[in-house]
Amino acid sequence: MRTGLKRWWELGQVARASTRLRRVSRPQDAERARRELAQRLLGLRGLPQKVGQVLTLAEPGADTPGFGSLAEAPSPLPPEAALAEVSRRLGRPWREVFTSLDGVGIAASLGQVHRGVLHDGRAVAVKLRHPGIAQAVRDDLRALGWLAAPLGGWRGKLDLSAYRHELARMLQGELDYRHEAQSLRDAGARMPDVPGVVVPVPVDALTREDLLVMTWVEGASLADGWRWSEADRRALSTTLVRLFLHGCFTWGALHADPHPGNYRVSRGSDGKPVLGVLDFGCVKPLTPELAGGLGRLIALLRCPGTPPRPEPLLSAWVMLGFTPELLEPMADALPAVSRVLLEPFLLDRPFHARSWRLGERLAEALGPHRWNFRAAGPASLLFVLRAFHGLVRHLDVLDTPIAWGPLLDEARAPSLPPPPSPPEARVEGTARYLKVRVTEAGQTRVALTFRADVTAHLEDLLPEDLPRRLAERGLDPAAIGTQAVAAGLRPSVLFHLDVGDRHVRVWLE
Repeated sequence: MRTGLKRWWELGQVARASTRLRRVSRPQDAERARRELAQRLLGLRGLPQKVGQVLTLAEPGADTPGFGSLAEAPSPLPPEAALAEVSRRLGRPWREVFTSLDGVGIAASLGQVHRGVLHDGRAVAVKLRHPGIAQAVRDDLRALGWLAAPLGGWRGKLDLSAYRHELARMLQGELDYRHEAQSLRDAGARMPDVPGVVVPVPVDALTREDLLVMTWVEGASLADGWRWSEADRRALSTTLVRLFLHGCFTWGALHADPHPGNYRVSRGSDGKPVLGVLDFGCVKPLTPELAGGLGRLIALLRCPGTPPRPEPLLSAWVMLGFTPELLEPMADALPAVSRVLLEPFLLDRPFHARSWRLGERLAEALGPHRWNFRAAGPASLLFVLRAFHGLVRHLDVLDTPIAWGPLLDEARAPSLPPPPSPPEARVEGTARYLKVRVTEAGQTRVALTFRADVTAHLEDLLPEDLPRRLAERGLDPAAIGTQAVAAGLRPSVLFHLDVGDRHVRVWLE
């Protein structure tokens, strides 16, 4: 119990350090705050360090201070303790298996890696799961209330528990090193599709649930590739894009842990660049629907001639798992939003990550619909987006534009499917949309637009504390929704609530 309370206290320190980082304005203060947050994340291991590793994707180069230390760091166990743990998990002294084994390792979020040499002469990586990390991950998952924060405490259609379940499922897979060994075997069988890639080979006889022995992959960090020639950087960039596209469209399995410590660059016997890909604990399996929806979006946007209509784009986004009730009201914005988000797949010329300006252009394309789009996305895309974000960051570091189109065709992306069925006719005089807006201190905190027919479930669409406040004023949101449906969903104000500087407006339009 004391250990659990200590970890919860440390999680609170991480939250406070994160708040300080957001509030500083001077560059020197920001650097100090970044270092503090990095050290706190590094010290916690487990899920908090996973968050920190995502932050390393923002590093522009190997020499940048801050979160880079989270990708690779010294082993947290003293050398003697680490070697003793290896012996215990093997069930025999480590010297019976290894000619040599370095007690000082490199730590990741859930384990640490030590270099060794087997008696048969093979150089191997010995991955040791951190003692007690499984319980720490369970504690962290229970502390994931922060997932609700970007949505302002929204519930109902926005199933925040799905994100917790997605994280929990992927983390449980990462904690089982037998699962990772199987992922390594699967990856080894697939890699002939992508020239210039090497992955570790597991040593099955020495692998346990909490111990993984695999061949050692030599090489420098991916950021060191930034110093290579333009031709070599183009080759590495092409390989990275090929891996992502084949994962999406050919294999149905995506390497979804793209922090810089999981890549090595070297040269093969022919002098050509080789990309080493490490750590297959986090591999996201993709459903045919997800690959089909993404392929449909790309095909619609690449189709020559007239611009794509909103209706088939909407169908493709729904196929990806987006909530139709939230997406339909912003259908007219989908062509522009889709073109910005999928631009790398669509350009005939080489794509340059540094000129994308994704955040700025996406905000412009979404306009007032940013809340709808954010809330409509499914939890199943969490690790897909993580992999995509990591890919673009690595391309930014290598700074060599390449054309994605030929690589996409090579990965056998699905062709354009038949158009969807036409939408149902709407009764004249009824509202099209249910709108909910929450402002606080003069700023919009939440602005969502639903299809009007979800008014029947109005009580499920409100912030968690709102039904209680409405009840105190004699208002019943379930009854309000039922009455609006019975009246034919006519355009009208359903209710408004003012509490201090917080104002809630709900209406049909």
